Amino acid sequence: MIESQRLSFVRRNQNLIRVDFLNGLEEAIDRGETDPTTVGMHVILPSSFMGGMQYMFNNCQDAMAICKKYGYPNLFITATCNAAWSEIKRYVRPMNPRPDDRPDICCRVFKMKLDQMMSDFKQGAIFGGIEAGMYTIEFQKRGLPHAHILLWLKGEHKIVMCADIDKHISIELPDPTLFPKLSKAVSRYMMHEPCGTSYPKSPCMSDGKCTKFFPKKYQPSTSIDEDGYLVYRRRDTGIHVTKNGVPMDNGYVVPYNPHLLMRYRGHTNVEYCNKSDSIKYLFKYVSKGPDRVSVHITNENNVDNSHHIRDEIKQYYDCRWPPVKRLNFHLENQQRILFKDDEDLEEVINKPSSQITMFLAWMRANRQFQEARDMTYAEFPNKFVFDRQSNCWRPRKKGYSIGRLQYVPPGIGELYYLRILLTVQKGCTSFESIRTVKGVVYPTFHDACYALGLLADDREYIDAIIEASDLGSGNQLRKLFVFLITSSTMNKAELVWEKTWMILSDGIVHSKRKWLGIPADASEWKIT
Repeated sequence: MIESQRLSFVRRNQNLIRVDFLNGLEEAIDRGETDPTTVGMHVILPSSFMGGMQYMFNNCQDAMAICKKYGYPNLFITATCNAAWSEIKRYVRPMNPRPDDRPDICCRVFKMKLDQMMSDFKQGAIFGGIEAGMYTIEFQKRGLPHAHILLWLKGEHKIVMCADIDKHISIELPDPTLFPKLSKAVSRYMMHEPCGTSYPKSPCMSDGKCTKFFPKKYQPSTSIDEDGYLVYRRRDTGIHVTKNGVPMDNGYVVPYNPHLLMRYRGHTNVEYCNKSDSIKYLFKYVSKGPDRVSVHITNENNVDNSHHIRDEIKQYYDCRWPPVKRLNFHLENQQRILFKDDEDLEEVINKPSSQITMFLAWMRANRQFQEARDMTYAEFPNKFVFDRQSNCWRPRKKGYSIGRLQYVPPGIGELYYLRILLTVQKGCTSFESIRTVKGVVYPTFHDACYALGLLADDREYIDAIIEASDLGSGNQLRKLFVFLITSSTMNKAELVWEKTWMILSDGIVHSKRKWLGIPADASEWKIT
């Protein structure tokens, strides 16, 4: 209901968020058009709308920016709300409803516990020093929220050996005589449900097998197999628990951290992130947003297809540190301008916000500050802060931020080559200075890239595939490669293949494992 109200508000206020390029508005004025309702993009779902397509895409890009600075995350944690928490029961007991019937109470308690958990991580109370982290909240089909958390550990606390994994993650039942409370918590929250031949009616069963590959095989020690999959230590300790009349041993235990489990008393799955090619799938999973199903009934006889309007709201029908600064850029006089339906177009293009953008203010700061001339645009937020009220960059007094250039697809033209130059050019004070290489001003950004050697030997296509691999799946990357070949744009396709074949083959082994029903953490299985 709350989400529907927010969507309704955005739709009713579309006249406040109309967008167009500056040169597009100038051309409209030259044609004699002064009515703002005739120009600009229609029915926009802004990136500030939590859960929208632009919101999730930008968050995924921000996560990859953090990953680019600090490397791969070390831990992936899934924390689920426990409807049996005493704080929830204490409130709902006088009214005698089920906790699931009061999602507002469950969400509030879960958010408070999640905030405390993130605070514990920052203070180093559980895993030691934390360098960076992010999380997103989703809702199960039964209504309870759960959070997916990524953590980057500091240097001295990073996981570098298999023995370090055993210090943080356990996949075994504790001894009930030595640790009775922990044993009870593990058996209650961290056990996979009975399945297999002993319980064939389990929801995880398909074709007589568990889709999660439980029970797992015993392993004497933690190791990483040749394919990069982690195999946790899972010994046969002889300890069993009984659920639904089925005895269960360590083969059914879900990875957990004892300290975290005892502190928050709920399902808290802790996994180690190794440096495999599937890292980008983890980021997309964290930022993919909730599953959605909607039904819209219309009368096709009354639909006017003569003019199609892109409706981003109809197409639709959170926290991280350190902060990531999204850096906008644009071609000359092609910055996007936000305006209202009832504004005069001449007044719109004369507003200070239309003339001075974040990108243009960066050029002005390079002219003003000497220390700014030794940094690229992406490095700028480390030492400077953008003041939106005055549209200018100011020297940073404390802290830092990670800069991220907005993503631009390779086929967009000059804007793509401008983005390439912004990753290497420093201290630029104008569009001409960006196109200047060794004292020569080139007419286009493409020519400047070529002069810098950024496009030699089909380098632009290799870089495009590598950058797309941060977010795209293996299947999408292979389609991109085929498109580049069929468009006759590459000089030496075999050279591009030799440089990117490992990226282009990403996901093939995983899909074969899934198709053949081979568990990912069984090192004795090999695909030939």
